[in-house]
This record gives sequence, C-alpha cells and structure tokens, in this order.
Amino acid sequence: MKDEIGKKDGAIQMRRSYRQCCSVDSALDRDEKRLKVVIVSAVFPPEPMVSAQTSVQLAEALVRRGHSVHVLAPFPNRPKGQLFEGYKRSLYFTSASEQGYTVTHCWSFFSPYSTMLSRFVENLSFGITSGLRLLCGKRPDVIYSNSWAVFATGIVICAARLRSIPVVLSVQDVYPESLESQGRVAKRGWFYRFLRKCDQAILRSAKEIVVISEGFRMLLVTDRRIASERLHVVPNWGRDDLSQADPKAALEFRQKLGIPAGSFVAVYAGNVGVASNADMLVDVFAELKAQSRIYLVIAGDGSRLDACRGKIARHNLDRVIIHSPWKTEETGPVLQMADLLLLPTKAEQSLLSIPSKLISYFLSGRPVLAAVLSASDTAVAVRDHVAGWVVEPDSVEAMTEAILAASEMSGEALSRMGLAGRTYALLNLTRGANLPHLVQIVENAAR
Repeated sequence: MKDEIGKKDGAIQMRRSYRQCCSVDSALDRDEKRLKVVIVSAVFPPEPMVSAQTSVQLAEALVRRGHSVHVLAPFPNRPKGQLFEGYKRSLYFTSASEQGYTVTHCWSFFSPYSTMLSRFVENLSFGITSGLRLLCGKRPDVIYSNSWAVFATGIVICAARLRSIPVVLSVQDVYPESLESQGRVAKRGWFYRFLRKCDQAILRSAKEIVVISEGFRMLLVTDRRIASERLHVVPNWGRDDLSQADPKAALEFRQKLGIPAGSFVAVYAGNVGVASNADMLVDVFAELKAQSRIYLVIAGDGSRLDACRGKIARHNLDRVIIHSPWKTEETGPVLQMADLLLLPTKAEQSLLSIPSKLISYFLSGRPVLAAVLSASDTAVAVRDHVAGWVVEPDSVEAMTEAILAASEMSGEALSRMGLAGRTYALLNLTRGANLPHLVQIVENAAR
C-alpha cells in the first residue's frame, strides 16, 4: 500500500510540475515590464490562515518575476485577536522582507470576540487605514485585494477608482449571505439588502475577480450578474509538505496526548469559531461516551473554545482532548495521527464558503467526515472523489452514526479514502497548481 501511494504521488508531482512550468513559461514569453503591485491582505504571516499564505506566496512570486511589491496588512493578531509578540502597534509601520517585498502594517481595531460589532469595527478600521495609504502613497499599476468583505474591500475599491488603479479582487466568502447563515443578520432586513447592494457594486467595480470554487463563480454570475469572463476560479492551496507522511511523528503525538495504542482517533483541526460549529462535536462525543475506543482531539483556538471546554466538563468526557495552542509545525503530526478528520459546518454556511481546513485535510491523506449540505462545493469534493463521508449539517445523530461506521472499517479501507483525497489535492489544491494562474491574472490586469 505504501509503495502504491508513493508511485501515485510521484506521478502526480511530475504532472503538477509540468503544468506549473508551462504556465510560468507562457507568461515569460510576453513583453514584460516591471510592475508596481500593492497587495491588500486582511491576514498575513505570521498569522497562520490559509489566505495569509496565499497573499505572501503571491508577493514572493511577483518579486521573483521582477516586480515591485508592497503589502498592506493589519498588525498580526489572528486568530486570538491579540497582538503577536515582537510587534508594537502604531498608525503605520513599514519594513522590508528578506524575500524582496515591503510590508506596511496598518493600525486597526482587533476583534478578540466574534461579535457582529467587533468584527465590523475591525473591518472598517483596517479599511480606513489601508485606503488612506492607497490614496497617499505612490500609485501602483495594480492592486490585489484580499481584504475583509464589503467595508474594508469597498474602501479599497473607492481609493482605486479615485486613482484609476485596476483591482484584482479575491472573494473568499459570499457576503451578506454568509452572515445570514450564521444568524448574524436577517435576510429580510434593511441591513442585509444594504450589504448585498454594496457587495454587488464592489464586484462590478473590480477589473478581475478571483473566486475559490466553481460554485462561487456560478453564484456571482446568476445572482450578482457579473460577466463570466471577469471571473477566474483559483482554489486556495495548502502546504505541499503535508503530503509527506511521517508515521513516527504522528504516533509520537498520539502518545504525547495520552491516547492508547489501538484507539480510533477523530480530529478537528482549525479555528474554533461560530461558523465552524466545532462545539457541536462535543455533543456528538457525549453520545459516544460508551465507546471506549473512540477519541476526539480538537486542535486550534477561537471564540468557541471555552464553550467546548465547558461542555466537556459538564459531560465528563475524558476522551475528548483540547490541544491549544496548536503550533504551525505541529500541523502534519496532528492531522496524520487521525483515523478520521471532522469538518462540521453551521446551517447553510457550507454553500457560501469552503473551509480552508479541507485543503490540509486532503493533503494529509486522511478520510474526511464533512457535515455540509449536499449541494456544496465541499460535499462535491468529498463525495465525488470518494474521500470520506458527507452528512447533513447540525445533526448530532448523523455525525454520531458516521463516526461509528468509520471506526468499524479496516485501516486499508480508510487509507484508500485518504489516498483519494490526497490525489485530488495534489493535482488541484497546491501552490504549483494555482499560484502561476494567480500571478498571470494580476499581471494581465495591470495592462
């Protein structure tokens, strides 16, 4: 089985490298000029989010292509909403990176609590400071905006229009529908209608729009009436090194957490926030309390972590383990120690965003249990590639039954599912598969 996996991975890597080389070479054949590019990114390293990695890798790739790149980002604080150690806040602070781009950290409010008000203030304040910087700084040839939806992004668009700068807009979630699915705004209310009109105006003002799935593209075409030729599907991507399994490190991590040999381990790894619905997993494992072989590990941080701890204490669940903080270097061992990776979502949220953790889940080579609507892009990826199971969201019963079924399967059957997900991810959800396309979109928008 290991030889089979190695051979398949090698073939996939070769095809991926060939595709990457073709994409980059076609761009190099054109008459190029040195571009001035501004990347506005609401999250940026050292913050660990997937879209932060997308922004920094785009910056590095553009620098390698000979372009001048300036990044505007908040002072690093996510996911806890607390300033990272080693940073001191000011209105603006500019520094040069070793990779050749410059970063200006812009002052903004932080949002340690996932409330509508705190998120709004965070969003608006970063929009104001980044927008002022765009208005007052040297005029770039193009802006790549990966900022907070509606308000921060809207301010970027306004600043760009005042200076006639083309904008490539990255759409990571669909607003305000995403807020409505979380119960934060009412669909029939005036605020929902206002946000939707703002979002439509922003989308129509961007020169090019990058979406992360075909489902998103179709929604913007049919609901927002955006011309399809301006829409580009470029999925987010994960760390290539996650596809390199390290069984020894995974076993050692199980032992570190006190999990006995022969146990069936289900893992949730990611932000423990409102939209993730991760605290529902504690309710699921309350139903599995009598199954002494089955363990749950929740790895991550977020606004609902204390709620999870409270439920664990109330139900006296000694086989539900919280691992927080979850360090970046622990990503491989945490995911690969799992027999099953869990991806819960809330209500219709799965139709309006694709959890970034799905990428790392697939790359880790472990089967996925996704609680999502059957029409979602996540469901299509898991189901069509036989990479795990899909159950309805918000259902403790459905998830409980699926975990029990998975725990009774053979290791070989679980490995086949994990390999199917990894095969799909290596071809579609890696830097080599997607970064060259994103670079070309940004370069073309400037011309």
